[in-house]
Amino acid sequence: MFVRGGIPGDRVEIEVIDERRDWMRVQPMKFENASPDRVDASCPHRLNGCGGCDWAEVATDTQLAHKAAIVADALRRTARIDRVPTLGRSVDRTRYRTSIRVVGDSEGRPAYRRAASNDLVPIDSCEIAVDRLSSVVAGLNVTPGLEVSLRVSEQTGALSARWDSRSGAVEGLPNDALIGQNGVIIERVAGVDLAVSAGSFFQSGPQAAGILVASVAAHAPEIGSGSHVVDAYGGVGLFAATVGSVADHVTIVESSRFAVSDAERNLSGRGQAATIVRSDVGDWRLEADARPVDVVIADPARTGLGRPGVGALTRATPAVLVLVSCDPVAMARDAGLLASAGYVLEAAEVHDLFPGTHHVEVVSRFVRTGTLST
Repeated sequence: MFVRGGIPGDRVEIEVIDERRDWMRVQPMKFENASPDRVDASCPHRLNGCGGCDWAEVATDTQLAHKAAIVADALRRTARIDRVPTLGRSVDRTRYRTSIRVVGDSEGRPAYRRAASNDLVPIDSCEIAVDRLSSVVAGLNVTPGLEVSLRVSEQTGALSARWDSRSGAVEGLPNDALIGQNGVIIERVAGVDLAVSAGSFFQSGPQAAGILVASVAAHAPEIGSGSHVVDAYGGVGLFAATVGSVADHVTIVESSRFAVSDAERNLSGRGQAATIVRSDVGDWRLEADARPVDVVIADPARTGLGRPGVGALTRATPAVLVLVSCDPVAMARDAGLLASAGYVLEAAEVHDLFPGTHHVEVVSRFVRTGTLST
């Protein structure tokens, strides 16, 4: 039974809104007793209906454990794998995001959407955005209905902004703002400077990226002695330029042209020791004359690897595959597919890179049967 807005420990009166053979979705009608993990939201925009921080009422120090329980449940139900993931790290509860997306409301004010709705809640700040982003929002005027993506570098303070200029305009941006898909900021992660274009994906901030880099390194110590590491869905080269820097050769597979351009810049110092392939991972094939792959790092979108991604990556026969997942059910599906392909789940670690929201990140280690201790 899925209770919208419910927290383990709540006692509620409910109304069933969707019933299936073995599950149902319900909405609370009346809270009789509150969970000990329930708190009051601290953000005024949440109190006005903003749907962004949908876990704002869950006590911060309990969120990681709740998310780990969701991952364990997904593994058990979807992959038929009984494993309790370990608890990793969390970013700061507030001021952790270096990128946000707002939309203009009917009066041209920047806004977020209500939960499960296209209705808008105007904002003049954001408690999860870093200070510069939060302060910039207050001065914006945005064509109604226009979506604007904003990103700021914690390293340099540079701000990029992008939107569809055919659909409207944005006023009130700082004079030094970098406008458009190609606006590049520099972010530092694990001591490495990374170029990130406005059109490229990046983590919620450098703190989150640093947590993932450390976790991937811990789950794939073989990289240190590996001759060839593949960074699938490699983006701007986050893992290739940090964890993968100690490997003899690194290959990035990425479909976004903006991210590929950034990756070429971020790995330019490696010369022939880096290969960057612009391709969907499901279509990728290891070159016949390429050196054998020791470790694969895969950081797919929310939908996960799926059959095409699992097929492409396991064809390369790495001994170790480290999967970075941002959806527990997709992670569990991928774990099942990898198990069918001969890869055993050895470890899973849950991180909270989006506190105050339901989003969860899992770093998992899979080992090919018969290659290493399983």
